Amino acid sequence: MNPRTTGLLLLAVLGVGAFVYFYEIRGESGRLDAAEREKRLFHGIEPAGVQWIALKTTDGVDARFEQKDGKWQLVAPFAFPADAGVARLADALATATSEKTLEHPQPDAEYGLDDAAAKVVRFGADGAEHSLRIGKTTPIGSNVYARTDDSAAVHTIASYRATAFARSLTDLRDKQVLSFDPSSIGEVELQWPGGRVVLARAAAPADAPKPSADAPPEPGDWKMTVPLAAQADRDAVDNLLSALSFLRADAFVDAPTPDQRKLLEPPEFEVRLSHRDANQPPLLLAIGRPDGERRPVRGGRDVLYEIAATRISDFPRTTVAYRERHLARFLATDAKQLDFFFHQRNGDAVAIRAERTGDAGWTSTPEPFAEGKLAGVVSEVSRLEAADILAESMGEKELEKLGLSPPNTIITVLGAAPAAAKPAEGSASKEQSAASKEEGAEEPLPPAAPRLAELHFGNTTPKGVAVQAVGDPIVYRIDLETAERLPVSLEAFQSRFRAQPAAAEKAPPEMEPAPEPVQPEEDSP
Repeated sequence: MNPRTTGLLLLAVLGVGAFVYFYEIRGESGRLDAAEREKRLFHGIEPAGVQWIALKTTDGVDARFEQKDGKWQLVAPFAFPADAGVARLADALATATSEKTLEHPQPDAEYGLDDAAAKVVRFGADGAEHSLRIGKTTPIGSNVYARTDDSAAVHTIASYRATAFARSLTDLRDKQVLSFDPSSIGEVELQWPGGRVVLARAAAPADAPKPSADAPPEPGDWKMTVPLAAQADRDAVDNLLSALSFLRADAFVDAPTPDQRKLLEPPEFEVRLSHRDANQPPLLLAIGRPDGERRPVRGGRDVLYEIAATRISDFPRTTVAYRERHLARFLATDAKQLDFFFHQRNGDAVAIRAERTGDAGWTSTPEPFAEGKLAGVVSEVSRLEAADILAESMGEKELEKLGLSPPNTIITVLGAAPAAAKPAEGSASKEQSAASKEEGAEEPLPPAAPRLAELHFGNTTPKGVAVQAVGDPIVYRIDLETAERLPVSLEAFQSRFRAQPAAAEKAPPEMEPAPEPVQPEEDSP
């Protein structure tokens, strides 16, 4: 074929393809959008252009909302921040579309659009006032009757658009009790009857990488300063701040009675949050005693919130709950060796070593663990957290009473030993090594495997098991549920972790010899 003809055909194909793509595919979206806009009840109005909304709520309150500085505010019957759902009301008004238009409708009462039955939503946009009148549900289809402004035409609109306006005043108020970014908090002060804790965010380490100019500074770790100086549980503090930032009211008490105020004297839980930026005022919150199924909450506004009485469980009220209680923290996949040492007061000690090798998984000698048990032990130890702290330290006699001196059980977890550095070819170190062998010098020991954890377990009591981590004087206690997942004693190992010998197959019952056949008597001659 002529190259010129081929080129022209190729250009034609490309042109057709471009037409199909830009007109049929990309253009289809634009045409659908234009058709949708043409069906809108309020032409030329966009959600961002809605400046105020007024409606009667389902609990009979005439409410008015206004948009100020990009945020919706309740301005009548009183001033209060609006819920984010008010922005969706603006969207529902601006984008409401007509499914069908009745050009010659019956009287308004036939459609529930009369003053006695209709729900009227008024709003302002671009300096003009508009209204949407919502009536009965249509006999067929999931639509309702509606009319706009002073138009005589009656439309049907989708029911889900109409239900957006069936909200109570509580639904349309901002229910967030405290609004803050958890990473911006530098100090947390907690108080409850009989207890007080202060937690401060430590400065980030000096050798930490500096964030970019646009990124916020990385927060440091948490320290407890009151009632004692100790490491705080980072997860516990983060969970507390998260729970506070997501705390939402179930109801509002705009005019609390003296009895309702007394429920907060004193509070059952009190919080003071200080920002890392000292120029920002602190945030205060107090949770009162329960009144039936709810309890009052005093936040940053002149109103009492109400939350479910059970929500108090989201906020721990013990000093220990905010202290670091992890006995070990490492990646379970880093563990390569486990050593168990079971001490018996009236018998010989039992030592078991377990190792993980490639695809074979964990194996142990001289006692075998049941399948999957060793992996479970490693997983549990890698994130083991105590339920309580018994003492900052103890003497030998006290430790002996708890079964920690000597410990009933020692579990040691080792990682992979680092590879020994090989001397370079022809180096002096290689020559020195050869000379050392000739002189009978000892070979250097291989690098030791890193110790990921070493835990000492004491006696089991109805409250749990006493535990110490090597190098830490604090005496912890793990609960019984956690102890069930660990071989905290030789008895526990034998009953829950050791591989049970396979049951011997029963031999078939011995068959009795068959009786010899009876010989027929010979006839007498």
